[in-house]
Amino acid sequence: MPERPGLRAQLARAVTAAERAADARISERLRRRPGWSLTVVPYVGHGTAARAKVRARVVLRRQDARRSGPLAVLLTNLAHYLTTEVAGEPVTVEMAGHAVRVAADEEGYADATLEPPGLSPGWHPVTFRLDGQARGVEGRVLVVDPAARIGVVSDIDDTIIQTGLTRLVEAVRTTLFVTEEARVPIAGAAELYRALVAGDGGRAPVFYVSTGAWNLHAVLERFLARHNFPTGPLLMTDWGPGGSWLFREGSMLFKSRVITALIDEHPQLRWVLVGDSGQHDPEAYAAVIRARPGRVHAAYIREVPPRLPARTARVHELAAEAGMLGVPMLLLRDSIVAAEHACTLGLLDPEQVKVIRRAATGSG
Repeated sequence: MPERPGLRAQLARAVTAAERAADARISERLRRRPGWSLTVVPYVGHGTAARAKVRARVVLRRQDARRSGPLAVLLTNLAHYLTTEVAGEPVTVEMAGHAVRVAADEEGYADATLEPPGLSPGWHPVTFRLDGQARGVEGRVLVVDPAARIGVVSDIDDTIIQTGLTRLVEAVRTTLFVTEEARVPIAGAAELYRALVAGDGGRAPVFYVSTGAWNLHAVLERFLARHNFPTGPLLMTDWGPGGSWLFREGSMLFKSRVITALIDEHPQLRWVLVGDSGQHDPEAYAAVIRARPGRVHAAYIREVPPRLPARTARVHELAAEAGMLGVPMLLLRDSIVAAEHACTLGLLDPEQVKVIRRAATGSG
């Protein structure tokens, strides 16, 4: 029986209302319990010399003693997803002598746009302070250099970190039973991104765009630092019902929307898009190329197992469409092919390709 128009949206709204009511009751009770405290979780912000966009989340946290062993790994990984957010709390956001006051929304997110005059390129501190707290929590904002000419957008799961999202058992094992320190990067990916940044004189920004939950932001920041990926803003999603969805916004719509906004925000940049074939990166990147064909250097799609003929054919179909618009989209198995192609575009030099080849093959 076909679904009635609007039925999914109505169901999503009903589930959202029920979830928010439950969250409000839980947060009210926990705030009265010993050991629980209200805090702000900052996310990496980004912007231009004229405007910076920042985000944080107001949550309740409890300080637990550290545990060890397999059960502790499971509980720690589960805890990343089980946050207790607090709606309506006022947050003062300060950056470069400029301050704004915002209220956390119904999911606890505090979003602010700051416009201090003449922001210099590079990293800036930003402070989030709750009412009644003497000390704020410090986050970071990347102001993209107006002299930059390249921007990089990367997916995360199965693009820079081995997750196995297309293999359910492997994905569950990695997500729940592997410590964050033991998670494995894709060979050569960090070297490829560092080379792309260096090829633009160190100015190129790298944005990590993922349908992973905001709850994993700190874990992924540590992963990037541990494996020497270029530091950059992570743009993620809120898991749970909202809008017209029951779980989260669709991958293709989310990524194409976010990337197109980045392209429009930084008109001086042409972009390299890196993703994988496992979910909807090819579809999202093809939508971006259709919308902004002259703004993309290339799209690199890492092929992940299982290599299904129908999926491979679909990616090649999208690649052909992108090629007709003047943008190469390559389906590839490692970072070496991406590096060699980027070298033909003048984005890398042969010596950088050698470094990436050694990293991708483990040849020292």
